[in-house]
Amino acid sequence: MLKPLKLSKTTRWILTIGILAILLASLGIIYARQTVELRELNTSVAQAHQDFIKYTTERKELEKGLETKLGQAKSSIASLQDEFGQYTESIEINKALFETADEANVTITKLSSSPPEEEELNGITYQVFTLRLAVEGKVVPLPDFIRFIMKLSDKFPSSDINSVKVTASDKEGSLDLSMKIYTYEAK
Repeated sequence: MLKPLKLSKTTRWILTIGILAILLASLGIIYARQTVELRELNTSVAQAHQDFIKYTTERKELEKGLETKLGQAKSSIASLQDEFGQYTESIEINKALFETADEANVTITKLSSSPPEEEELNGITYQVFTLRLAVEGKVVPLPDFIRFIMKLSDKFPSSDINSVKVTASDKEGSLDLSMKIYTYEAK
């Protein structure tokens, strides 16, 4: 059998001090590595915090800019809707004029309209369309022009006829008419 190896006290002390030195050196290295890693993590956290602040500020600025653009877009839409509404009213008026002319057996040969203007009557603001018409039709037996004007009055009760000029020959004639049509749209 093997005999246990006996170490002298000096050898034991040297081995113990060597093992302790190796352990201390290993702990020192581990501590140094963890200190470096902790510094890197702290740097990363600080950078992430700065990025968070930067992006939060940028996001707020973007939100403000987008809100401004949204307000401008809504304003543009509102003005376009108003303008589109005016065109729709003008188209409806023209359609009614041509239907009235057909009912009265006259032909509209010329039609012009001014852009709508606002006019106040009895404390109410109206959109006013000023129209000029040239109409041709028969004058015998009952002038179609009289029927046309009467039907216009029925179709557009909120209108004023400003001027009428009739030119007639034996059976045919022409009528030049200027009128204002008032429209109201509750907002």
